[in-house]
Amino acid sequence: MRSVFKKRNLLGFLSLFLFCIVLIKSSKPEISLAYDSRTKSLQTHALVYSGFRSEALPYPAKFIDPKEEFLPMPANNYTKSGDSTISVFPILLAALATPFYYFAGNQGLPYFNLLGVFVFFWILRKFWKASNTFITLAFFGSYLPILMMEFAEHTLFIAILLASLTFLYKRAGFYAGIFAGLSIWFRHEGIVFAGCILLASWISEGFPLFNKKIKWNTSNTFRFGLGFALIFFVFVLFNYLRYSSFLGPRFHANYGESGAGFVHKIQWALGFLFLNKIDETIRIGFFIYMPFALIGSGILLFNFRKISVRRKTIVLGALFFLFTIPFLAPNYGFWEWGPRYLSAGIPPATLVLFWFWNYFARRRNRLIQKYSFGILISIPLIMTFIGLNFLNQSRKQLLKTYTLFHELKADTFIFHDFSVMYFMGNDYLSKNVLCAPKEDSLSALLRTISQKVKGKRIALIQIKEELITPEKLEKTRKSPVFDIMLKTEPWKSKNIPSKISDFYPNVQKVDSPFFDIWVGDFEPPVKL
Repeated sequence: MRSVFKKRNLLGFLSLFLFCIVLIKSSKPEISLAYDSRTKSLQTHALVYSGFRSEALPYPAKFIDPKEEFLPMPANNYTKSGDSTISVFPILLAALATPFYYFAGNQGLPYFNLLGVFVFFWILRKFWKASNTFITLAFFGSYLPILMMEFAEHTLFIAILLASLTFLYKRAGFYAGIFAGLSIWFRHEGIVFAGCILLASWISEGFPLFNKKIKWNTSNTFRFGLGFALIFFVFVLFNYLRYSSFLGPRFHANYGESGAGFVHKIQWALGFLFLNKIDETIRIGFFIYMPFALIGSGILLFNFRKISVRRKTIVLGALFFLFTIPFLAPNYGFWEWGPRYLSAGIPPATLVLFWFWNYFARRRNRLIQKYSFGILISIPLIMTFIGLNFLNQSRKQLLKTYTLFHELKADTFIFHDFSVMYFMGNDYLSKNVLCAPKEDSLSALLRTISQKVKGKRIALIQIKEELITPEKLEKTRKSPVFDIMLKTEPWKSKNIPSKISDFYPNVQKVDSPFFDIWVGDFEPPVKL
């Protein structure tokens, strides 16, 4: 009889994982690569097609633009390594994702996230003996499913941190530190998280070294710090030898030159933790998305003297991290449904949820508390499925735009800004794609293209001029986030046809509700 239940339990576990595969499939992974994910996919492409010999990002239009003055990529996404232009994102993500790209191309990359999801599920099942019901609620009761839909390091980063906390709870501090160190190979928040856990462990253990009753060499704090320091040293050495940068190129891309003032940081912190409205969009913070994380941690904190040292460390460390990282984040993480810079808070929140889940499972006469507990769990579940619906709708719109651009049948594309270029989808690698924010650079660029790409169609695309209002431009120019998107005056629509006709005999304006599109050709125009 027991074997039957074990088989059912395994079947339920695998069914949940299969459902995650279906979710990614339904989200149209073939057109999902935009913004940071696009650069990460190009980084993976570079490793696959160079046999791991080069990180140089592919730029099909380089024969047109050898100095890379019109490189269609935000400046914070790439850097120079010798004569090569490389991605600033951690190389380990691209290296691990290469099998997915090799066998399935761009549309296979989002499935890489399933690796982190599986590890997350497996740790809860194997080490915490969590039921399939709890694993399902814990997964969909966070914004981890939303992060799973985009090719990125988030799911594996979160799974590694859950492994670290699991070892910490099992009093294996050295291994906990090692896994915390491994997390920084994917995201720099791992450094802050490890520091917060280290501080929380030191406080919870009663301040070893200063407290003579606690031997420092048997302290979990010391062991955690030792394990983390070991991996951190390897991380620093690798980045220094490879990139001449102690923390890697991504750190300099985020913190090198730009930064937000204290007022902006306060605004971001409110948005990260609770709720805010930025750029006409509501931002749902960590504690609004997962209210039980705040209430459950608060209850445990109120009973601080009654809980174990291990639970004290995890709860304190999580709260230290959640209230610290908003002031250290380089931007407000503007695309995801859920604050990605606080994603390291998901593993400790999951464990807090698990402890209360077990607590109520053992008590049958706590109906009011159980009812309240159920409401708190239902809120993030609703949030997640609303977010998945929004994502699905945005992907449908993205597919329409991708189809529109694809049907232009142009060999060369010139975009006004990066935000539109990302709608190219998989066509990026098979077309000549350039970005020219300034109108006065178009004539010389069109001359070069007409000479080097003879007899081929060209398309110029920007967001409709009337949509790029002076008010919107002024607002984005004042933004301390990044020097990308809508910070340059739009091309004057009345000027573009004449600029194109200087080099292409036939010019056609394509109707679109959101874009100004001009097509230049050497053949008579056809209806597009």
